[in-house]
Amino acid sequence: MNFDDAIAAHIKWKVRLAQFIDGTSQERLQSAAVAQDDLCELGQWLRGEGAQYAALPHYRELIEKHAHFHHCAAEVVRKVENRDRAGAKVALGGAFATASKETVRAIMALKKEASRR
Repeated sequence: MNFDDAIAAHIKWKVRLAQFIDGTSQERLQSAAVAQDDLCELGQWLRGEGAQYAALPHYRELIEKHAHFHHCAAEVVRKVENRDRAGAKVALGGAFATASKETVRAIMALKKEASRR
């Protein structure tokens, strides 16, 4: 996995969640699974190969931003599970969108930091 792939994967979450909210998704997302930040490719990479960057300041920031991202994504799914599609749309455009941008920024910051090693 590389940093650009991580960014692309996280940008796709918005589409995945929007389709889930609209009922057009082929995925059966569950809030409990979405909340876990170590099940996705980035989470597994951060705890595996990516741990080589653990001494860099932006690594810890990415871990935190990524966990918050999954918390926000799970909240969107939870609202759909509770039949609150309107609330899910608000969360998608609000807290989730902010968390997504912060996660992408953290990935880019770690990428830049790692390139200077």
